[in-house]
Amino acid sequence: VGTVNGTRYYNDSIATTPESTVVGVEAFSEPKILIAGGYDKGLPFEAMAKAISSKLKALILIGVTADKIERCVRETGTVPPIYREKTLQDAVNRARAISAPGDVVLMSPACASYDMFLNFVQRGNMFAEMVANLK
Repeated sequence: VGTVNGTRYYNDSIATTPESTVVGVEAFSEPKILIAGGYDKGLPFEAMAKAISSKLKALILIGVTADKIERCVRETGTVPPIYREKTLQDAVNRARAISAPGDVVLMSPACASYDMFLNFVQRGNMFAEMVANLK
């Protein structure tokens, strides 16, 4: 959705399952900051955590699944820095603060959006607007 200070931001809001988030993370070779979390559909996060924990520069969690995802990531033994934020705006601000030129910020939540948004489209559009406002 944009580049700010050499960091590229990607909207993968449609990634509402852990498996789709793994695919998103694996699509990039650059250092990755992942924004994840949201509504709890009752899906397991253990396999996702094992697949991505060692591939992240940082993990920013939001929503009701934040505790569940963080616990699964910590259980892998390879734990990137984890940040907990209350809103998507706070997550975007945190990502900007910890990113460096060449990094990728990927909003790929692994969860539905219903705890904070009407649907994944609204969540993605709001993410794009937030990134545009960083410039």
